Amino acid sequence: NDLPGYGQFVDWEKIDPEAAKKYQQILRSEHQQLKTMAREGFWAMPHTLRAKAYYHIIHSINSIRAVTPDRDVYYELTKKLFGEQKHSSHPVPKYMEDGEIPRYCLNKAGLNSAKKVLLCLGKYFIDMNFCPILPALVSLILHFSEDEAECFYSVSRLICYNDPNKRYIDQTFLTYRASCMTFGDLANKCCRGIRKLIASSHQNLFEFYSDWIMWIFADLPFTYAIRVLDVYLLEGYKVLYRVALALLDLYKVSVSSRVADVEDFRTDMKRFVQNVARHCTAEKLLERAFKISVPTRRDLNLLFTANKDSIEYSIPTNMNPVFTYVSKRLPVETVDFNNFRSSVVTGTEMRVIWAWIPERFALFSPFRLFITFVLRFSPTRQLPKKKRRESCRGVFGAFLSTDVAERRKQDSEELVYFGTGECLVFTVRTFNILCDREAASTLLISMCLLSGGDGGHALCLQRDLQGGYTEPCETFKSIALCKRDFKIQSLEFEDIDTYFER
Repeated sequence: NDLPGYGQFVDWEKIDPEAAKKYQQILRSEHQQLKTMAREGFWAMPHTLRAKAYYHIIHSINSIRAVTPDRDVYYELTKKLFGEQKHSSHPVPKYMEDGEIPRYCLNKAGLNSAKKVLLCLGKYFIDMNFCPILPALVSLILHFSEDEAECFYSVSRLICYNDPNKRYIDQTFLTYRASCMTFGDLANKCCRGIRKLIASSHQNLFEFYSDWIMWIFADLPFTYAIRVLDVYLLEGYKVLYRVALALLDLYKVSVSSRVADVEDFRTDMKRFVQNVARHCTAEKLLERAFKISVPTRRDLNLLFTANKDSIEYSIPTNMNPVFTYVSKRLPVETVDFNNFRSSVVTGTEMRVIWAWIPERFALFSPFRLFITFVLRFSPTRQLPKKKRRESCRGVFGAFLSTDVAERRKQDSEELVYFGTGECLVFTVRTFNILCDREAASTLLISMCLLSGGDGGHALCLQRDLQGGYTEPCETFKSIALCKRDFKIQSLEFEDIDTYFER
């Protein structure tokens, strides 16, 4: 402040009585009411009202079996770390991925204070080894804090919160990576067009998704970031998924007309988010986010846990399972699609297929169980005119997220439903040819002889593996993958060796 102590003799509630009324309403409101108020921007202005709202909300966050460090702890830490120095010359904490602190509207002194708070958080939370969103969170909350100690205390409450169904902050690379995979799973369901664009361009889809939380807490302009923060403080991690999906949906519209000119989707997405005001207001972004249907907190936590377990299983045995902040220690793509060999699909096509399956399976490479050439067929073979007819040749298949043997659980004589809701059928390509019969090349990822459900069989193979049929299926909301009956030219079974099968 250029005028230290300015306004200290003023009763601001008399100058702005409307803000005072709103604050009293905040204090009287239950959690569900506060959620609605946050989504509607009830305390967006003036900033003093937002500061009071944040103080009330954060102090209402209760952690079970966790002790939050108070202001006195911060004073002790600053004395040990900085002595009487007001400015910090220390290197930034290792849990910060790139060492940058988003400045937003902080002045030089504010930026120094943010660094001091970050250093003290690293000193106190010694098990926190990877937390790339913390610099932005500290910077944002510092805008609305009375002093450094209050900011430290507020962020500490978020770090200490330990309800798995309503997380706030990932503190290790393991949990960060699992969150990225969980977002990838959500994006693959909610923003299907973008994954095909990226996978077809030979760029790494997981690397693109791994930036998702930084779109919000690094790239979004300040006025957008604080509107997200309003809701995040009350709703936790789930709202971040929603906002990132909304940004991805907006980006898909923007990039689809210029995809040929995009050299790097990660850089292009970052630039898009930084300039999101050209495409959408902050209120419209949140409105769009809350129209997106996402799983419940409990289901999100189950998916997050499954992804975390799969990462731990994929870590080499000679590596510490609580590995450090260095993200380059783990590959983000285990399948070498350039050297992928198949009689049915190309490496590029397999990359696109791989972009559709759940992230925890995509950590592992597929291996071929067997391949069969049931019908050797040449589309260029000359046939008598009377036997020729226009037909369709295609490549299609299915993915099962669990073993088909689960259809006969508990020695039941009847087939039962199975899967995790992540099974899918797909068509890689189709083209018309002149031939005497219809032929199909089928790729089945995971062992599967029958795939379907209520309202038709999406894909069904004969026992002799020489043919089958496909029809519209309500379970998959799918159309027939080709004309109903087909003959098989080449059949390939791929499996994924994961800990789920061990």
